[in-house]
Amino acid sequence: MRLFLALPLPQQIKKELIQIQNELIEKRGNVKWVRLENIHLTVRFFGETNEKLVSPLREEINTIAAGYQPIETSLVSLGAFPNLNRPRVIWAGLSGGVDILSLLAEKIEAAAQRLGFEPEKKRFKAHLTLGRVRDNSNLDDLTAFMNSFKVNETPFRFEQLVLFKSTLTPQGPIYDHLHEAPLGAARFDS
Repeated sequence: MRLFLALPLPQQIKKELIQIQNELIEKRGNVKWVRLENIHLTVRFFGETNEKLVSPLREEINTIAAGYQPIETSLVSLGAFPNLNRPRVIWAGLSGGVDILSLLAEKIEAAAQRLGFEPEKKRFKAHLTLGRVRDNSNLDDLTAFMNSFKVNETPFRFEQLVLFKSTLTPQGPIYDHLHEAPLGAARFDS
């Protein structure tokens, strides 16, 4: 199974992101945009995983999630990896709670390594992927727009970790929830 761990977004934030994405789409560029239902904050990509590891992975996720309260953050910016001059990945950035998200990712990384997963190659950076650039043709309007775009700062909170199974298809990935672990107090909210 191809697995990853993520923090899903509240529906109101997904709606905000789709509006931003629609404005970006108007600027052309050869970009494969992420479908609304697939936008999330990836904490750790596990890749192909033996089914025997799913149960211990769930236990680790539950233990770590119990040690965190829901994480307050805000949608605040647009950016690109590696940068806006050579964009490969277009993302929305967060402010507030970013240090807590990094600590959460470190704990998940340590748990993954205890279970035998290879160390993550890239350092965790809290971002929401909106699209992946297919090639650099016709990107001038898009990057100029992104440089001047002002995101309406939108506060929200992450309330649970979700272990997803990802199935790749020609139409794009399909994500199935395998396990959900509410963060701390979210377990007891009504």
